Amino acid sequence: MSNWHGGKGSKPRPVDNRQKFDDNWDRIFKKKLDIPAGFWYHDCKHNGDIHTKKGSPCNWCGMKEDGTFD
Repeated sequence: MSNWHGGKGSKPRPVDNRQKFDDNWDRIFKKKLDIPAGFWYHDCKHNGDIHTKKGSPCNWCGMKEDGTFD
């Protein structure tokens, strides 16, 4: 019988360059925090991640800041 345990488990994989990993993590997952003043973040289904001027709907799909549509 083999000693295979069925998968990776909960132990994290080793990271060669922790600083690069952390910088890339922030770049990918914290991009919503880098919204310029006077704009709101929107993940538009037509144009991807965009910043839209506060008080204005998305030019591509019409979504408003509160999540409703025109």
